Amino acid sequence: MNYHVIGAPLTAVPIVGDTVQRAVGVGTAKYMKELNDTVDAETRKNMVDHFENGENQMNAMMHEVAIKKGLTEEELDASPGEYEDHLQTTAENWYQYGIEDAQKKMGQP
Repeated sequence: MNYHVIGAPLTAVPIVGDTVQRAVGVGTAKYMKELNDTVDAETRKNMVDHFENGENQMNAMMHEVAIKKGLTEEELDASPGEYEDHLQTTAENWYQYGIEDAQKKMGQP
């Protein structure tokens, strides 16, 4: 908006108009980059929070199902143990794989 509102009328001014228009363009581009950087940083933080919450929810769900199936807290915490060393680790690996796959599909490295 500023680019057109401020710069367009000044373009017609002889000698300085074009220079002022270009300066407005440079300032607008810098302003837009700062806004984009802020949005990118907030988006990354929100994604990290979202993925951490998802992993916590997955762990809570697995814990609840294991208890309903009859495992005791001691069995869940036993190491070495099937739940602690295998099932939970496998689920976390697949969760991370899913996140990496989603990031690739969104064009992130």
